[in-house]
Amino acid sequence: MSDATIEVETFDFIERINAAKSIHDVYQLLAVELRKFGFTDFLITDMPPPDRGLQGHTILNGWSQAWFERYMQEDFYSADPMARHTHATVEPFFWNEVNVDQDDLQALRVMNEASEFGLKEGFSVPILGAEGDLSCVTMGGRRMERQPRMRTAIHMMSIYAHARARALASDRAEKTVSAPPNLSEREREVLKWVARGKTDWEIGEILNISKETSFAHVRNCCRKLDAQTRTQAAVRAILLGQILP
Repeated sequence: MSDATIEVETFDFIERINAAKSIHDVYQLLAVELRKFGFTDFLITDMPPPDRGLQGHTILNGWSQAWFERYMQEDFYSADPMARHTHATVEPFFWNEVNVDQDDLQALRVMNEASEFGLKEGFSVPILGAEGDLSCVTMGGRRMERQPRMRTAIHMMSIYAHARARALASDRAEKTVSAPPNLSEREREVLKWVARGKTDWEIGEILNISKETSFAHVRNCCRKLDAQTRTQAAVRAILLGQILP
């Protein structure tokens, strides 16, 4: 897919996921989009400390039943190197970007067994909540189809799917922030281009401002929206009606 196609489909997904009426709707919409990139399995879950286990923390299970049961029964969460890395970063990552200690036999076992269940390659999106709580949207498949803007597109879709799934799962779909953040017109303009995957330099060129000024606006938006990353800020701005998808 071209950059333009990915951009259009990402924002189309945002509109449709926002209209989802059930967890099943979220599952179906996310499954269709992730399949385009080669991901056959996915999981939306809270991320407690590794020693507490994952039982009771999943929000939406798109893993195969066999792998999910195996993962839970063997308590793979405590040794999963991808889970550990999720606790150490706020940035999305491809699994092959994580250095797995070759002397850590338990970690290697988790990855080897995941591969046996068809999860040879994957991508994970950490999501840090306003209260410091950690969640994750993680996905895998036998072979990814790496495409332009893929990282940004899946990052945005994951944050949005997580927000909708959590709202529906907790029966608080109508809950909103009582006092929307006071974003300036320029900050809204900058976030609009962040949502389209533009860098600070590209935004500066588009709006005729410096790269440093663009960065400062993004930083202020993150602060006002209580977001840990620029993409999270853009998605929250869309959710709050501050910018259009």
